[in-house]
Amino acid sequence: MRRVPRILLALGLAAACATPAQALERPRVAAVRATGAIRVDGVLDEADWARAAPITGFRLIEDREGEAPSESTEVRVLFDDTHIYFGCRCWNRGPGAIRASLAPRDQILELDQIGVALDTYRDRRRGFTFGVNPYGVQYDGIFIGGELDTQWDGVWDAEVTRDSAGWTAELAIPLSTLRFPEQGPGVWGLWIRRQIQKNDEACSWPLYRKAEGGDVLLQAADLTGLEGLRGSGLFDLQPFTASTWSAQRGAGGEGVATDWQRKRLTSVGLDARAPLSSTLTLNATLNPDFSQIEADALQIDVNRRYPLQFEEKRPFFLEGADIFNTAFDLVYTRRITDPAYGAKLTGRLGHVRLGGHVVRDDGGGSLEGVGGGPSEGVSTKGWFQVGRASWEISENSNVGALVALHQSDRGAGFTVPLGGEGASEADGGSNAVFAVDADVRLSRRWFFHGQLAHSQSQADTVSFPDLADSARAGLGWDRRRSTSRDVAYGGELDYSDGVRELQLFHQYLGPDFRAETGFLNRVDLRRTRVNSSFIVRPQNAVVRSIQPFLDGYVMHDRTGRLQEWWVSPMIDWKFQKQTYVYSAVERIMERWQSRDYRKTVGSLWMENTTWRALDLELGVTVGDGLFYGESDAESFRGWSEEYEIEATMRPSPRLTAGFSANRNRFSRDHGRGVLYDVWVLGAKTTWQFTRRLYMRVYPQYDTEARHLDADALLGYVLHPGSVIYLGYNGDADRIAGRHRATGHTVFFKVSYLFQK
Repeated sequence: MRRVPRILLALGLAAACATPAQALERPRVAAVRATGAIRVDGVLDEADWARAAPITGFRLIEDREGEAPSESTEVRVLFDDTHIYFGCRCWNRGPGAIRASLAPRDQILELDQIGVALDTYRDRRRGFTFGVNPYGVQYDGIFIGGELDTQWDGVWDAEVTRDSAGWTAELAIPLSTLRFPEQGPGVWGLWIRRQIQKNDEACSWPLYRKAEGGDVLLQAADLTGLEGLRGSGLFDLQPFTASTWSAQRGAGGEGVATDWQRKRLTSVGLDARAPLSSTLTLNATLNPDFSQIEADALQIDVNRRYPLQFEEKRPFFLEGADIFNTAFDLVYTRRITDPAYGAKLTGRLGHVRLGGHVVRDDGGGSLEGVGGGPSEGVSTKGWFQVGRASWEISENSNVGALVALHQSDRGAGFTVPLGGEGASEADGGSNAVFAVDADVRLSRRWFFHGQLAHSQSQADTVSFPDLADSARAGLGWDRRRSTSRDVAYGGELDYSDGVRELQLFHQYLGPDFRAETGFLNRVDLRRTRVNSSFIVRPQNAVVRSIQPFLDGYVMHDRTGRLQEWWVSPMIDWKFQKQTYVYSAVERIMERWQSRDYRKTVGSLWMENTTWRALDLELGVTVGDGLFYGESDAESFRGWSEEYEIEATMRPSPRLTAGFSANRNRFSRDHGRGVLYDVWVLGAKTTWQFTRRLYMRVYPQYDTEARHLDADALLGYVLHPGSVIYLGYNGDADRIAGRHRATGHTVFFKVSYLFQK
C-alpha cells in the first residue's frame, strides 16, 4: 500500500508542474451573418455565399504531410439566429472519381466524405462533428483527441449535388443541437477534414502536423464572428411504442424438440430531454426502449480465458458517454440489462465537464469481468449510479473524479432451500468505486496520464440451517455482512515528435478490487509495459511508409510472483495502391493454474481498397496456444490457428454486401489431434432505397454451437429519434440430429421526436 501515496504524489506534481506548451499560431476565419434565408439544397446560389470568404489551402495529413492533395476543396461559413451553415465545394475529376454510396447514417467513413469539427467551448480537446458524403448520407459524432466517436446523434440537415467536376454539399446545423457558452467570446475552434478515396488521400484545414503532438483540435483554426449567439436548447419529447410477437422452443428429453411457447408483448415508453442552461442538459426516461435494432456480431466463445465484451448501442447511454471514459474501464453500461427508468445529467459548468446517471435495473446482467470476489451468475434488481467531473487546468490538461455505485436490493434473490441440506447465498449488497485521474501536457511532446481508484464491496450472506434437523429448524437463518476493499492505480508517459513515439505504462489492480459498473479482464496484477516505434516514409513507387514497433510488458501478482510476460516486434507497411500490411511475431510466457507456458505466435494482416466495388481484409495468426483446462492435468500447450476474412462489396450505389468468416482451430500438434475447429460466418446485406429507407438482412452461423441467427430489418429513419422499424429475428439449432427452427420473433417499433 505504500505505492499508493506515490501515485497520488505523481498526480499532484504532474498537475502542479505542468507548463503550457508554446502557443501555436492558429489561422482565423470569420463566419458571415446571412442577410437572407438559406435554402439547403446543395446549390450555393444565395448571394450570402459569395460574401463569405472561401477556406482553401487544404493539405495532406498522415502520409506526404503538408503536400497539396490531388483535388481542391473550398468551404464557406454562414450563420443566422438559428443555424450555422457550411457550403463545401469538393472537386473530383476523372472516370470513376467519386467513391461513395447510399448507406445507413454514420456508415460512410471509409469512402469519400467531408466533415467539420466544431470546438464550441474552445477547449482544444473535444468537438461536435458533422459530415456528409457525395450522396448526402450524414454522419455525426464527438471528436476527441484524434478519434471520432459516432455514437452521438444530432438533428441537422444536409443536401448534396454532383456534377462532372465534383460535388457540392450544404450543411445546416441548428444552434439548438450544439452546446456552447452563450456569453462567450464568440470564437469556436474549427477543423475540416476531407477524404479522397480514389487516391487514398486525407487532407485537412488547417493542416494537422503530427510533430506538434497533443490532440488534433489543439491545431484547429479560430472561427470568429459568433458573438451573441443563443443556443436556446430544445426540449425534446420522444414517445415510442413497440410490439413483439415471439415463439420459442428447445430440446426436451432425448433431444426431441419441445412444443412452441408463444408470447406477445406490447410496451410504451417515453424519453425526455430538457436544457437546464445553454451548456447543461437533463435526460429522463420511463420504461425505456432498450431493444437493439442492430444485432451483436457473434463472437467465438470457446477456450477463452477472459469474458466477452460487447459494444453499447442504446441511445440513452450513448449520450455524453465519452465523459465517463478513463484509463480503467470503470463504466460498462451493458451491465445494465433490464432498466426500468432513469435520469442522466450531462454538460458543462465553466471549465468543468459533468456527467452522471441514475438507473433502476431489474437485473439479469452478467457478472463476468467485474473483478475481485464472486464473478459468476447474474446481477439482481438494484440501482446503478455514476457521476463524473473533469476540470480543465490548461490546454490538453485536466484532472477528474469519478464515483460509480451499484446497490442490489436486499432479498432480491432470496430463496429458502426445500431439501434437508444447509445452504447459504448472497442477499443484497453494494459496490462503490471512487477514482481520481489526470491528463497533463508536460511539454510540447510529453504527456502524462494517471488514475487512482478505490473500491469497497459489501454483501450480506444468508446461511440456512439443516431444516431436516428438528432441533435446529427453529433457529431460522443467520445473516452476516462481509466487506472487502482494494485499490487500482496506473500511470502512462507518452512522447511523440511525428517520427518517433514512446509510451511507458505501469498498472496495479489489487486482488479484491471490484467494479460492478465496469469491465476488468483480470485483477491481482502489477504490469509494466513499454511501446516504441518510428516511421520511415520513402514515398517511392511501391512503399508509402514503414513503421516498426517494439512492444512488451511484464506482469506480476501482488506477492511479486511472475504471471506473464510478452514481447513483440511488429511492422506496419503502407503500400501504394491502397494496400496496408501488418506483421508481428510474439514471444509469450503465461502462467495458468500452477504452471508456466511459453508460446511463440506469428500474425499477418492485409487490407486492400484499390477497387471501387470491393474492400478486402485478410488475417492469419498461428503459433503456440494454451488450452485453459480446469486443472493442471487438463491444461496443455498446443497449436492454435486463427483465420479472418472480411469483404465488402458495393456493386451499385444502393447495395452494400459484407461477408465475414472467422475460423479458430486448436490441435495438440500442428493440425494433428484437433480439439475444436470453430467457424463464425456472417453476411450483412443492405439495400438503401433512399437515404431514409433501407432493408437489411444479416444471417450469422456458429459451427461450435451449431446455431444460426438470422435477422431482417426494414427501417425508415426520418432523423435520429423519429424512426419506424419492422423486423424479424430467427434462430435455428441442432436438435435430434438435424437443424430445426428454435425461435421466431417479429417486432414493430415506432418513435417520434418532438422538439420545442
